[in-house]
Amino acid sequence: MNRTKFVTTAAIAVGSILAIAPAFAQTNMTGEAGRAQQLVGDATTTVQQIKSDPHFDDLLKQAKGVVIMPNLVKGAFVVGGEGAQAVLLKHHSDGSWSNPAFLTIGSISLGAQAGGEAGPAAMILMTDKALNDFAQTNDFSLNANAGLTIVNDAKQDQAQVGHGDIVLWSNQGGAFAGADISAADVKQNSDEDRAYYGKRIDAMQILGGQADQAHAEKLKSALPT
Repeated sequence: MNRTKFVTTAAIAVGSILAIAPAFAQTNMTGEAGRAQQLVGDATTTVQQIKSDPHFDDLLKQAKGVVIMPNLVKGAFVVGGEGAQAVLLKHHSDGSWSNPAFLTIGSISLGAQAGGEAGPAAMILMTDKALNDFAQTNDFSLNANAGLTIVNDAKQDQAQVGHGDIVLWSNQGGAFAGADISAADVKQNSDEDRAYYGKRIDAMQILGGQADQAHAEKLKSALPT
């Protein structure tokens, strides 16, 4: 092959790669956006389950925000140890809810009392401190240093609810009461945020109304005002 033909062939090959690359990127983005939309859809179903208990429905009405983990519990393990996906929404003073910001929750452990059950869980944020910690910090741990009071089972410890920053809910009833989230790592999932909203944006901007997504309306309207 002479030099001219080699250069021409190489140029065509490079051009083909550059032409294909955006298509791969678009396919990847579509996949991420689809997963984000599925998570929001599953979160909507979870909200309906939470609201079926009048006590937790009332807590949502009083809450400053909520972290919904639609697929947390599987078997005797918690998916959080592998990086459970979650959405965070802020409850505005006018009763409306923000669009969801995406989080990854890790390092949660659960005792064997969960058995072979599977189901979602949620952290109902009852104070501004709890909401701000989730929204403003990109990576933090729910340990003693966080200064947050966590109530594992509101139905059994209703006297504590008024003093708790976070109230845990699970459709497995008392099973999740044994969950240890004291070492849970909370990270903002910027990739999911970008895939869902189509631009680079952080949790504070999302909760502050700087992004909109019609797909989230069903979730927002499912939450009690």
